[in-house]
Amino acid sequence: MSKTNTTSSRYGQKRTLTPNGHGIYTMEGDAHYYRVGMNEDNTKIAYFDPEGGPFIAVGSELDRFGGQITEIIVEKAPQGRFKIRLEIDS
Repeated sequence: MSKTNTTSSRYGQKRTLTPNGHGIYTMEGDAHYYRVGMNEDNTKIAYFDPEGGPFIAVGSELDRFGGQITEIIVEKAPQGRFKIRLEIDS
């Protein structure tokens, strides 16, 4: 299993991506707001875009982990933060 990766938004906010095993990753960080879009039949999340990025979309490649994002799930987080679960098909 890979180790946690850290990057920054264009506003300098820390973003961490942690592998949980079996192609599942958690991304979290500070954000006062974010946008979420649904797929065409409104059954699943199609993209997640926290302030300052990164823009995360189903079907995008997650280069550091050698796979394509197949699902995005928004998880509960304290106010001023976000937490999402990404499923990757490698």
